[in-house]
Amino acid sequence: MSSIDMTLRPILASHARIKIDSHSGDPILLFPEGLLILNSTAYEIARRCTGEVTVGEMLRLLAEEFEAEEEIVRNDLFEHLEQLQRKNLLLFLA
Repeated sequence: MSSIDMTLRPILASHARIKIDSHSGDPILLFPEGLLILNSTAYEIARRCTGEVTVGEMLRLLAEEFEAEEEIVRNDLFEHLEQLQRKNLLLFLA
């Protein structure tokens, strides 16, 4: 089970930026040590990490947008947030 608090507001670290690759058109997450190519799910999650919405609100919005059950979305959301946090690309605001 994940330890992510649903009331926290995820925000990308100040050194991380979402861009669209000029050659491939793929969304990428740039940071000083490199880059991550984002699939559509990862992109939708990362672009919402602005510090303005809680994890719970993000879960609800993504479930509505993708017309999916919250439990399925929760697993993907938590996995992506945890990966970004492990890479020091994400912070959580109270």
